[in-house]
Amino acid sequence: MDLRQLRSFVHVVETGSLSAAAQRVRLTQPALTRQIRLLEDEIGTPLLVRTGRGVRPTPAGLDFEARARRVLNEFETLQTDLRARTAEISGTVRVAFAPSIGAAFGGAILERFLKLHPAVKVEAVTVLSASARDALLRGRLDLGVIFPDVPGPSLRVEPLWSESLCFVAPNRAPWTGRTSITLAEALRQPLILPAQEHGLRATVEAAAQARGLSVTVPVELASMNLQLDLVARGMACSIFPRAACHLGVAAGALAVIPFADADLRRQAVLAWARDYPLNRAALALADVLRNWPEWAQEGQEA
Repeated sequence: MDLRQLRSFVHVVETGSLSAAAQRVRLTQPALTRQIRLLEDEIGTPLLVRTGRGVRPTPAGLDFEARARRVLNEFETLQTDLRARTAEISGTVRVAFAPSIGAAFGGAILERFLKLHPAVKVEAVTVLSASARDALLRGRLDLGVIFPDVPGPSLRVEPLWSESLCFVAPNRAPWTGRTSITLAEALRQPLILPAQEHGLRATVEAAAQARGLSVTVPVELASMNLQLDLVARGMACSIFPRAACHLGVAAGALAVIPFADADLRRQAVLAWARDYPLNRAALALADVLRNWPEWAQEGQEA
């Protein structure tokens, strides 16, 4: 029995599919099947049962999966502690920001981090939270600063900060100078929003449903920059994180109006995969992210 077999088994239980688990752990399905068979031979009892839709754990398999997770977590902690003994922080960290977070804070966060740790190489992307999750699980990313609408048991998730959502309109009549708006009035406008599976859209839809309101979305866009560009052109309005609109506001193109009767927020989280222990560079970036509101506020006050 080795750690690779334990990781493979945990992924099989989580996905309910040998083929899906094989993709996650970068093995062929026959190779993964052999690993599971060797594991069952060593344990001396079946751990999985095939069904019409894939596989499911036996009662022994459920117990084994829980204990396997504890072993993997303990090994991850051991690796992290040993790496922390190295004095110099170097290497590469791969991080993904959700688009609105990247637009609002990504530059400031990375500037802060690279000033503290100039020997570290950073590979940063902005992608939707679901794509970041998949890349984390496949080991293609170290950290994700995303939203918790797409977590899974194989991800560690730590709360960071919350985003306030506001009504965003072109900076022209009748919106120029408005200091607040009701959610009902905002939802009567044609809105540019992302698709239904996006966390921001789900937040808006949930707030509307709670008040018996409907949401009119003539245009669905995944691109944050394109959404804001169309709003600035007067094509429609939107609901967006305030901080992500700062460039449009500074340019005089956008009006950002808070809601008078609704507190729409999304909780940002720091996420990483249980199967891939963080190196010192990733741990250092995680510390900057955890402390971001404090040092950002200090910089504003200075």
